[in-house]
Amino acid sequence: MQMHQLSNGEIVWVRRMGPRNSIWRYRILNLVSRISGIHLLTPVPNLGGAKAIHVELSRLHALAAAGICVPTVLAKTSQALMINHLGQRTLEQEWQKCKSYPDKLLQRWQLGLNAIAAVHLKQQYLSEPFARNMIFIDDNHIGFIDFEDDPASVLSLTQCQARDWLCYLHSGARMMINYQVGEKARQQWLAMLETQPSTIRHSIHKSLHKIGWMRHLDAPRWGTDTLKLAAMARFAQ
Repeated sequence: MQMHQLSNGEIVWVRRMGPRNSIWRYRILNLVSRISGIHLLTPVPNLGGAKAIHVELSRLHALAAAGICVPTVLAKTSQALMINHLGQRTLEQEWQKCKSYPDKLLQRWQLGLNAIAAVHLKQQYLSEPFARNMIFIDDNHIGFIDFEDDPASVLSLTQCQARDWLCYLHSGARMMINYQVGEKARQQWLAMLETQPSTIRHSIHKSLHKIGWMRHLDAPRWGTDTLKLAAMARFAQ
């Protein structure tokens, strides 16, 4: 994925797909899945190349048709897509910017929760809504990027939506704890879960139950991935 600025000043992104596209990401997700035992976090198969371009194009069109904020496809070939620029910062970067302002940070945390819930209300799902794949647009709007794989190729809609919530929690729970708003952020998370269908709540609770024993791990020697899972465990009910 590479940013370009056109002669008119417009910023665009070009994604080119190769046979081993983003292999590091799948290794990380595989590691997280093995450590936690949460099968919903197992990476979705990605064949790369033209097939991955077709998947991303299809997902972008489906989400856009449902009224969800995703990049607009400006040009395409069998091996690449050009898409527009949604915003300057990811939600993760916005959290970092707000870390000294608890009220604003919690508003940004809730903004992400609301954005995912709005996607699900439209009977849609994302791919990997980690905060790094969510674009902060303004106080009321989030955009989504990165759709090179399709969870629905191996999971049901309920599982896809439960996976969305687990991805978000994995990317944010530890940051909220480290930024001293962990308990309030946890209450916001639990309140949102109560609004979700019972099948999704059950899937999430079942997944988090598997890592309940990790909640007391907090030493740096355990490594970042383990500590993120430990933070997820602390957000469980």
